[in-house]
Amino acid sequence: MTPHEFKTRYLHTLQTDPKTKQNYIKLPITDLSELIYMQESLLENIVLLTQLEKRHYKSEQLQSAIYWLCKILLISYPNTELDGLSEWLKP
Repeated sequence: MTPHEFKTRYLHTLQTDPKTKQNYIKLPITDLSELIYMQESLLENIVLLTQLEKRHYKSEQLQSAIYWLCKILLISYPNTELDGLSEWLKP
């Protein structure tokens, strides 16, 4: 799939920040329970991948998958909540 085909097909989800010109994907979430379910699923999959990594499957693909799942999970939380969490975790 070419970048043009991707943009044509997923134009409603692919967004561009007008200030930074960075692209991001906007996920349509209809209610907060759907967001909570998505966050819980991401956490469960991160745990599963981490367990696999600890056993035998150390690979760049696995580390990459864990990285992107964590990044998606963190982005799904409001900044104020993450700021509070970072303050709470300070030594």
